[in-house]
Amino acid sequence: MSYIEERNKYWTIYPEHIDYRLSRRLGRKIPLEYAVENPTLDELMKACKSLKVPYTIEHDKTHPSNWIEKKGRIKVPKLKKLSKRKLLKIIAHRIKLIREKKVKLEEKHAPRQKVRTERILKKIRKRR
Repeated sequence: MSYIEERNKYWTIYPEHIDYRLSRRLGRKIPLEYAVENPTLDELMKACKSLKVPYTIEHDKTHPSNWIEKKGRIKVPKLKKLSKRKLLKIIAHRIKLIREKKVKLEEKHAPRQKVRTERILKKIRKRR
């Protein structure tokens, strides 16, 4: 498949497209109110998986304006119902939800870990 044929079939999504820290000039494609701070390729994968959007991962690729960092990219087949920017907004929103769930789970398990560490510390103090 030639480059032009591939470009007409797929959208290329870099983490830089939804990064809150970057300006539009450096590659952000959505407004700041929708953007996410420092998204990772794993978060993009989880968001696409939860949206049931087919994707392919390319770990070794770089964004043209940020060629020093190899964050990778995802290729998504073009969707007829959505534009690329709308898809980016939806992915960014889904990443925010994923992060909120992760924080809630960490808060839920934090008291258990604290109790465990206290028990271990008590055992160590008794040995001395």
